[in-house]
Amino acid sequence: MHLANKDPTTWLTGQLFQKALIQYTTDRGLEVEDVHLAVHGNAAQQYASTIYRACVSYRSRGKTESIKLIVKLVASKVNSLADELTFDTELKVYRDYLSKMETMLGGDAKAFKFGPKLIYSADDPVPHLILEDLASQQFVHSCKLLDEDDAKIVLIKLAQFHATSYSLTNTSAANSLDALNNGLFKQKPSEGVKFMLENFTLFAEVLSQWDGYEKYAERLKSIQPTFMERGAAIYRGRGFGFHVLNHGDFHYNNMLFKMDQDRRVEDTVFYDFQLSCWTTPAVDLLYFLYFICNRKTRDSQRHALIQLYHQEFTRTLDTVGYMGKVPTLLDINCDLQRAGFLEVVLAICFVPFLFADYNQTLNVYGNEEEARAYRRALYNGSQFKEVILPLLPYFLYKGYLD
Repeated sequence: MHLANKDPTTWLTGQLFQKALIQYTTDRGLEVEDVHLAVHGNAAQQYASTIYRACVSYRSRGKTESIKLIVKLVASKVNSLADELTFDTELKVYRDYLSKMETMLGGDAKAFKFGPKLIYSADDPVPHLILEDLASQQFVHSCKLLDEDDAKIVLIKLAQFHATSYSLTNTSAANSLDALNNGLFKQKPSEGVKFMLENFTLFAEVLSQWDGYEKYAERLKSIQPTFMERGAAIYRGRGFGFHVLNHGDFHYNNMLFKMDQDRRVEDTVFYDFQLSCWTTPAVDLLYFLYFICNRKTRDSQRHALIQLYHQEFTRTLDTVGYMGKVPTLLDINCDLQRAGFLEVVLAICFVPFLFADYNQTLNVYGNEEEARAYRRALYNGSQFKEVILPLLPYFLYKGYLD
């Protein structure tokens, strides 16, 4: 037994992996021979969980095999931005949705993937998920926003993800769908929402000092009292054209990419479904525009990309034999308009962190003056200004700041 880290790995034993793999392979005679564990440390990417990588050798049906796994512990106590619902939400997506949705499209499980397979989950001694480790299948992280061609590959996968979930509403699974309402904004304000509101307030203060932008600062200040309610209304989804299963935190950090020999994106899979929710697809689409696309792609291709999404959404519904009413491109564009407040929130509360130095990441999340000063510096930085200055009039003219 090789342990790279002490607790909480005392219970991540051969017996646990044996129990998990017996359940997964349905081979009652399976025996685990060896386990290598390593902690996967990247605080910037995984602030809501602790991740262990495991390589497990085992004998099954007369053969010695090995499998690479990810063990994910939800560490809410360590990090107040995580929410107690996140584990249940993520488990539900892996257990109840992904394989159903993949089967509708792929048939052959190896041929089509939305995310890693769930091998095992349990609540004891702490809630944990054991997932297949896709790094062994040439899937890698990307640390940058994508250009148009690469972003399209992600968008097509997102349209397939949304469309297969939408077609599930015609099946018996529909009853459990509304149970997934974790989302970014909830009626009970979480630490994450308070963090966003604090950033929003801070930006309004910074903006009031920029010459000629005082009227925008006034608008933002007048929105603050209704900030939570406006956000929660989008995640409740009433008044929107249609609902799909949203990933909910659709950011390049929460997906893996398969690259071809020219380092172009060939395929992608999604993970970290802790904020998944059942609402308008505008949620994931707005994240896509800001946290998958680079600025040039967003500025020049936005409308064409939304049309491409709709084409793939429609094509996928046709492929899976969906017989109900198919949302129109106009429905999608109307939803994006109605969810405009979320676009304002993403641009103000999250985009600056694309330019953060993650060596200082611990300074970012605190309430202390040091943390506020760091965020103020991000807001005043030239990279963020380049993004936000053209957006402010756009938000104003769209009515998002009313």
